[in-house]
Amino acid sequence: MAVGIGLTALYTLVFVITGYHGPVVDAVVWALCNAAPHVLLAIPLVDRLGPRLLRTRLNRAVGVAVLTSLVYAAVAYGATIFLLALTSRIETDGLFVRFFQGPAVVWQSFQALAYAALALTAGMLIDARRAMTALSAARSTPPACRNWLVRTPDGIVPIDPRELIRVEAEGDYVRIVLPQRTILSRIGLGDCAERLVDLPFLRVHRSHLVNSDAIVRAEPAGNGRIQLQLQNGDQVITSRDGARLVRSASI
Repeated sequence: MAVGIGLTALYTLVFVITGYHGPVVDAVVWALCNAAPHVLLAIPLVDRLGPRLLRTRLNRAVGVAVLTSLVYAAVAYGATIFLLALTSRIETDGLFVRFFQGPAVVWQSFQALAYAALALTAGMLIDARRAMTALSAARSTPPACRNWLVRTPDGIVPIDPRELIRVEAEGDYVRIVLPQRTILSRIGLGDCAERLVDLPFLRVHRSHLVNSDAIVRAEPAGNGRIQLQLQNGDQVITSRDGARLVRSASI
């Protein structure tokens, strides 16, 4: 609607500036007859065809764009003539209409091709912006956290990784510590670290992964290390590298 009003106002201004001496209402009608076809024809190009060109091979997209522009120009020209005849703003002889002549034909054709190119470009830009917005939203949205199905000596046990307090390497096993239970598994500490990369876990020791949200208190343990007090009552002494990691994660 806003585009239609703006285009009509622009046409009216052009007609007045270029020497139109009739009533202003006639200039407005002329402007509407010129603007309406372009507004109506541009909608499918912006909403449908333009976005599809982005997903089409280049040579085919160029061919479709050229053909679409030519068809658009022909239809817009015919619709303008029809509307002008319908509103008695152009000479007619019964059912026959006197078409534009000379420079008017060139101008009508040029502006129709320009509008078609503009509509296709606008459609591609709008679709590209939507894609960028969706990509940005996907990157900013944390991935869904699914339950793990952990193999244990007693069978397969489902656990929610967000509930983990810590994971400790113990020989050929890892000890997975949850608020209410402890599970032994052969999953491997490195594999656990990779799976927990999107959660707030810190590798505080070669054999320990700790959920930073489960840390209640941290205090010096000597030799550059830190003793962590966890919410379930466990205590974990970090390595010196782990202590530096904990300090860097603090504010």
